[in-house]
Amino acid sequence: MQRSVLLGEFDFTLDVKNRVAIPARLRAVFAGGVYLTRGFDRCLAAFPPEEWDRFVADQTGDLPAMSEKGREVRRFLFAAATFDELDRQGRITVPANLLGFAGVSKDVTIIGMHDHIEIWDRAAWAKYRKQMEEGADAAADQLSHQ
Repeated sequence: MQRSVLLGEFDFTLDVKNRVAIPARLRAVFAGGVYLTRGFDRCLAAFPPEEWDRFVADQTGDLPAMSEKGREVRRFLFAAATFDELDRQGRITVPANLLGFAGVSKDVTIIGMHDHIEIWDRAAWAKYRKQMEEGADAAADQLSHQ
């Protein structure tokens, strides 16, 4: 089975019940549901089930339970994690604690991240994207010398 690649940038608005639509062209990937958790850089990360399982195994499977930092990363990711299914309109409900973590009020940007999507407060994403774009050449140069 070929893995789907999640790409693009999409603007949406949360409704009064804290629901946000998954972009129509990405919905098929989330037909089995969505794992939603805190992401890095103050965004939310949303994974289809098979990618969630891969992420958990690849990124947290080797974190030592006896290590304070290993436990900290696991708590960061799993304590706030939720599972939801898309409703008939292709929306998921984002819990208030996750909205608060990411600083999301109403306007969001959803970006594709290859194997998952990120949900950002729109203003925070615009600020982050500007900084990222300005530093992209330097980052590529630095990574090419590692």
